[in-house]
Amino acid sequence: MPERPSFSHFLIGAAAFERPSFLYAYLVTWLHLLVSVPILVFGKEVALLAALPPMAVSSVSLGVLVYGLAARRHGLLVNLLPYAVGLRRALDPPSLDYVFLLVAVVISLTSVYLVLSDEYRRFTREQGGGERGPPLGVTLGTGAAILLLLIYGIHLPLR
Repeated sequence: MPERPSFSHFLIGAAAFERPSFLYAYLVTWLHLLVSVPILVFGKEVALLAALPPMAVSSVSLGVLVYGLAARRHGLLVNLLPYAVGLRRALDPPSLDYVFLLVAVVISLTSVYLVLSDEYRRFTREQGGGERGPPLGVTLGTGAAILLLLIYGIHLPLR
């Protein structure tokens, strides 16, 4: 009996499936993060703790943008906003309030959840298990994280 491939093998295309769009998005995310943070820290002399969070948001958003373009899912172009907000916040933190970064995180997190849940449905369909969504714990955890971020954003004092 052939071994059933895992979901991670399905995502990166290591199994007998063809899923390069997610692999490209994953590679672009890490490459952008690993290149941009040292450039900001050493080239622009931005503190590491000031550069890392907004660049992480920008990198994830860029990865989702690449996935959206490769998979022809144009609704994911909404991630242009978190990408721009993250870059702006990293380069000039006083110019954007912290609430904008929280909105960018919510958009990015929601987009990543939508991408992964869609890929998980395809995975279960191709494995012959019907069209199931992601496990309930993942859905509830992501929803709770988004809700907590929204509540936290509402209670931030405005300057």
